[in-house]
Amino acid sequence: MFIKFTNKIVSQSKIYYLDIGARGGIAWPWSAIQSDKLEVFLVEPDPEEAALLQKQGYGKVLPYALWSKETELTLNINNLPSTSSLFEPNIKFLNQFPDSQRFESNETVNLKTKTIDGLASEGELKSIDFVKIDVQGGEYAILKGGEDFFKNNIVGLEVEVEFAEMYQNQPLFSDVDIFVREKLGLELWDIRKVYWKYKQNKYQAPLKGRLIFGDALYLRPALTLDSWLSEMDKDTASSKMKALITSAIAYGYLDYASTLLSKDYSDKYISKETKEQYIQQVKKISK
Repeated sequence: MFIKFTNKIVSQSKIYYLDIGARGGIAWPWSAIQSDKLEVFLVEPDPEEAALLQKQGYGKVLPYALWSKETELTLNINNLPSTSSLFEPNIKFLNQFPDSQRFESNETVNLKTKTIDGLASEGELKSIDFVKIDVQGGEYAILKGGEDFFKNNIVGLEVEVEFAEMYQNQPLFSDVDIFVREKLGLELWDIRKVYWKYKQNKYQAPLKGRLIFGDALYLRPALTLDSWLSEMDKDTASSKMKALITSAIAYGYLDYASTLLSKDYSDKYISKETKEQYIQQVKKISK
């Protein structure tokens, strides 16, 4: 379970944050980053929700459906809009649990899909530091469609993963995990888990039920960070180092932030003054 702090997180440089499946706007912990230090890109395929995000001014809105390739797919708009997906709901499985009707589709929208690598080549995305993906089963396809861009740019990823087939023929956690570790070079840090109870009249508490889905957090490993940063120009490498340290602090992993600050190679990427500012922030939050 992710550690949560309520403190305002101070970043020493601007962080570029990409939210894919941005319904509802920016969530914790990115809502705690000082606003002048956060550049936000929001991807939302539902036309109505994309228009609302644009009106609310959370950041630059990209009203696209993302996938592993450019094609045309059908978005199922469900009774509960947050369950809408490019996959059809697995009703037979879902009916074993309460409130399954929220997954039933009441409308469909045909969408032309794009890829992250395609958006990058077209100049709509340049440098992104951290990515959050929550698209109800389509996470693996989006990651595949952004493999080159993600492996060369991101220091962290928060991605929804499923442990049971909520949607028909969807990829599960194991598929996402192998891809992120082997193709993107990130390591699993934590999982915030959600459990469901089967329909029954007993045992409402304290038993937690079956593990169904969750949010997996991945960060760039300290052991490979120096070699990854050494391929970049000095300013970009410095920005990525600061983004990773800020991400670790924002999610509450102060031990990891301290580890990064203590590495010999950190002096190549951040100044002594910046390092001391981070150290003082970690001390303040830890109290």
